[in-house]
Amino acid sequence: MAKKTQRSKREFVMVGKDTPFQYQEAFKSLRTNLKFLALGKSCKTILMTSAIPGEGKSSVTINLAISLAEAGSKVLLIDCDLRKPIIHRYLKIKRSGLSGITGVLAGAPLADAITRLEDTGLDVIVADAIPPNPAELLGSKRMGEILEELSGQYEYILIDTPPVSVVTDAAVLSQYADGVILIVRQNFATFEEVELAKRNLEAVQANILGAVLNDFNTKSTEKESGYYYSYNYDYQNN
Repeated sequence: MAKKTQRSKREFVMVGKDTPFQYQEAFKSLRTNLKFLALGKSCKTILMTSAIPGEGKSSVTINLAISLAEAGSKVLLIDCDLRKPIIHRYLKIKRSGLSGITGVLAGAPLADAITRLEDTGLDVIVADAIPPNPAELLGSKRMGEILEELSGQYEYILIDTPPVSVVTDAAVLSQYADGVILIVRQNFATFEEVELAKRNLEAVQANILGAVLNDFNTKSTEKESGYYYSYNYDYQNN
């Protein structure tokens, strides 16, 4: 059984030219794999979740969105973690006076809620007011209508959601997504917690595209270069 380990908190690291080579290549690999998955079928609205808090799903979601945008795709990132939203903090977006996904669900104009990040070419809808009924809002007909409207404007829509083993938000929202990616942090969530997350998604017939192994050190001697993201292979050993 995997055991949760106590680890020091790390600041969010945005993928870019100044980040370690392995870090950049991992997201390029994920981006390529995602595009292959989309060949011949619709796979533009993608829900990102994890089994439990602390697995790094928000940072993976942001960096995947940036990687897709850097490759020339038109990408929208939506923070649908209406319990502990963090996308705005990581991307340094001031929410004061800004409409977000809760506001849009309440009737605010959709266009007013989209923030353009010129340095990355990424569009973002933040989480604004925290409602008392997140799961009901995210599973509502209005949410489906919003995503359908946005799907006509973007090549990819990445949606950050709360952990699926903790609350039902991701499971109910998955009905409007083309697929789900599960973020799994190495040596953090237990096998049972990851299995429960998978079962919760399968129970609502979510299309699980795959899993991302996060916080995977390729070599213990390279601690100074930070933590890596690994998908299917270790680039250095190929």
